[in-house]
Amino acid sequence: MKKTISILCALVALGSSVYAGVLMDQSVFGYTQFADGLSADVGTQKSSITGTLGTGNEIWYGMLRTRGTSAAHFSGAALSSMPYGSGNTRVAMSVSLMLDTSKLVRPTTGFSTIFSASNAAGLQWGLGITSTGSLCMLWQPNSSGSITNYATLGYTVPATGSLSLSLVTGRYEGTTDGTRLYVGNSSTYFTNTGLKFGGTSITQLNVGGDRTDNSRLQAAVQQLYVHDKALSQTEVGSLMAEMAAVPEPATATLSLLGLACMAWRRRRAA
Repeated sequence: MKKTISILCALVALGSSVYAGVLMDQSVFGYTQFADGLSADVGTQKSSITGTLGTGNEIWYGMLRTRGTSAAHFSGAALSSMPYGSGNTRVAMSVSLMLDTSKLVRPTTGFSTIFSASNAAGLQWGLGITSTGSLCMLWQPNSSGSITNYATLGYTVPATGSLSLSLVTGRYEGTTDGTRLYVGNSSTYFTNTGLKFGGTSITQLNVGGDRTDNSRLQAAVQQLYVHDKALSQTEVGSLMAEMAAVPEPATATLSLLGLACMAWRRRRAA
């Protein structure tokens, strides 16, 4: 009996290790499971990033158990020091996500924000979803408040399943200024050369949002990674493969069970 339990414990621990990839680790900060509410769990500058709860006591855990009425906000040195990658006039930045599309609540009109970045000058840039389910690029060129400008893309989000996205701004592929969105893989993308994130440094990243009809999208975000450069097409492909390899929350729970089993075995051996 003891031997059987030991074997089962070993199998559980072996088959459920938590995954972390190279591109994930190279992000300035990122979340693989949102297991630690307001602290990043991967990245080169994760200690410099903090999170702020939105209105309504939003809880960031696997993904949200309760939904508030505002976005969750992330700020810190890693964001404010984003480099300028194009003639010292454009911020080079990449934001990549894994979404549970069944939790993407479509707005009744206009668009809702999946995420947006803002700077001290009030410029905003990001990604949203329209009332018809289409992805859209977002921007606000001045400090007039909420984002009002958006460009609808030729991609309708499926009703169910996981979807990886990577929005890259700066000089992508080393030659072109603008913004490119990769959808699902590195070979499917949409570009907007007129959308360039300039101005001063980034002050805040806002995940999820709230429209007048109270559509909130934070619950759809399963993973989040922010890089301080315009990822290349090859890098996006590698990152998306790493994101797909991250175990589901249930698998992560099994990992903890495996560790507990190993601890039990050691105590028995002692």
